[in-house]
Amino acid sequence: MHPAPWSFSWEPLFLALSVVAAVAYARAARAARPSPARPVAFALGLALVVAALCSPLETIARHYLLLFHLLGNVMIADWAPPLLVLGLAPAMRASIARRGGRALARITQPWVSLPAWLGVWYVVHLPAFYDYALRHTWALNVEHALLIAAGLLFWWTVFGGVLSTAGALAYLGVAFVASAFLGLAFIFSSSAFYDFYKHAPRLWGLSPAKDQNLGGILMNAEQTVVFLAALSYFLVRLLDEEDLQHGRKAEAGR
Repeated sequence: MHPAPWSFSWEPLFLALSVVAAVAYARAARAARPSPARPVAFALGLALVVAALCSPLETIARHYLLLFHLLGNVMIADWAPPLLVLGLAPAMRASIARRGGRALARITQPWVSLPAWLGVWYVVHLPAFYDYALRHTWALNVEHALLIAAGLLFWWTVFGGVLSTAGALAYLGVAFVASAFLGLAFIFSSSAFYDFYKHAPRLWGLSPAKDQNLGGILMNAEQTVVFLAALSYFLVRLLDEEDLQHGRKAEAGR
C-alpha cells in the first residue's frame, strides 16, 4: 500500500538537526552580527533541506519517481550547502575553523574535499546502494547525510578562504566537468538503472526510462546554473583583483 503522492513524509533526524542548526546560528549571530543577507541565506539553506526531506517531495521520491528523488538530492547537495556556508559571517567561519582545528583544515583542502565530494556523488547513486537505501530508512538517512556533509565540505573549500580566486575557478571548473557524467548517463540511457523504480507505481504516465531521462536533465541543468553562477562570481573577483593590482603598480611607478 503506497501513500498518496502529495501526503507528507518526515525524516525527523534532519528536521531536528535543522532546528538545532537554526538555534546555534541565532546564538552565534548575537556576537558575530552578520549582515542582513547572511541570516536569510542560512535560513533558505535550512528550508531547502526541510523541504526536500520533510514534504510531499520526499513521499514521491521514496515511492514513485526517480525524478523527485534526484530533485531532493540536488536540493540538499548542491543548493543548500553553499547557502549555509555563505550564511556564516566571517567571524562564525573563523570560530568553526578554530574548533575544527587541523582536522577541518586538512579535509577542506581541495585535494581532499573535491575527491570526497565526487566520490559521494557517484557512490550514493550506484544501483546497489540506491536500491538498498530506498528499501531501508536508515540507509536512506545515511545517503542524505553523506550528500549534505559532502556538499558542506565542498563549498567550505570554495567560500571558506581555503583557495585563492584563481584556485577557486580551477576547483569549480574541474568539479563541474567531473560531476556531469552521472546526469549524462541518466539522460542518454534507454533503460532504467534502479529496480526499485522499475516496479514503483507510475505518475503522470512517465515510464521508468523517461523518468530517469528527465532526472538526468534536471541534474545537469541545475548543476550548470549553480556552477556557472559560482564561476562568474570568482571570474569577476579575479578581474577586480587584477585591476586593483595594476592600479597599485601604476601608483608605485609614479
